[in-house]
Amino acid sequence: MSQLGLEELKRFCQAVGFEDDDALLEDLQGAAEDYVRAHTRRDLDAELPGAWPADCILAVKLLVATWYDDRSAAMPGAVRDLLSRHRDLN
Repeated sequence: MSQLGLEELKRFCQAVGFEDDDALLEDLQGAAEDYVRAHTRRDLDAELPGAWPADCILAVKLLVATWYDDRSAAMPGAVRDLLSRHRDLN
């Protein structure tokens, strides 16, 4: 279940008017949400359906924007920092 709409994501990535990139952005969003789930070691969809914490949503946006702008980019440290407090260490 996607946590934000495509149009909101396109505005964040400054990709408004680039309809040819919609499928790419949706793929990147799916990968970013998977990364957030894996990094936090939590099933945020089950725990908080449709209501992920704002910093987890921002982490998704930052990941997508980074990957969209630089297709060979490494993981930004800011994303790990945003997700660290949501990580289940049990």
